[in-house]
Parts: sequence; C-alpha cells; structure tokens
Amino acid sequence: MADWKHISGGLTTISVGSRTHVWGVNSAGQIYRYTGHDANPWVGIPGRAVDIGVAADGTVWHVNAGGGIFRYAGDQGSTDWVAVSGGLSRISVGSRTHVWGVNSAGQIYRYTGHDANPWVGIPGRAVDI
Repeated sequence: MADWKHISGGLTTISVGSRTHVWGVNSAGQIYRYTGHDANPWVGIPGRAVDIGVAADGTVWHVNAGGGIFRYAGDQGSTDWVAVSGGLSRISVGSRTHVWGVNSAGQIYRYTGHDANPWVGIPGRAVDI
C-alpha cells in the first residue's frame, strides 16, 4: 500500500489548514485552491504570491514578491484580497487571530487583529515561520 497519493499539478509552496483548506503557489506565483476532487484538483485564484498561509478555519493570507501582505476575502465579498500594511517575506496562519510573519531582514511579527495597526514585533530572528 502506498503512503502517498499523487495529485496532478505543480506547486512550489503549499499550505494546509485542514482536509478542505489546501492552497498553493506555483513557480510563476499563481495561486491555487484545492477543489477536494482529485480528478480536477485545483482552481486558480486571482493574485500573485511567493508564500501562502492557510488555517483550519479557512483563513488565508499571502505575501507577494514585493513584500505586500494580503488577506483572502473572496468568500466574503467582491474583492479577492484585502491589502494589509507592512512588508513580509514569509507568512504562517494558525487561525483568523493567529497570523505570524517574517520580513526580509529576519524580523518576526504577529498580527494584532487590527488592520489599522496590524503588526507587533516579536524578539528574535527567523528565515521562515
């Protein structure tokens, strides 16, 4: 019995919040969401990213090549992504209220939950989170 099942497609980054919340980014920066059906596994989502974070509650954030930070809102309104101020190179999402990131200088940040003042610095240095 095989331990792994091959899913067609080509991604360079993948984030899994749960069985039903799987998102990825390909080498061209295109964003995809898993459909839940292996026969037709991926649907493209507008936007470009270099890293993506997905939580079990369906929260999705990404960062682009310029360090821009975005929260997915495509399931809530007419805009797919809401820009959040700041600059990150990596992002990780545990839930709507647990979003962490690292900037290009290795500084660590935690989302405050408020877009008006979104990030608080955390002591330490990292290359990924």
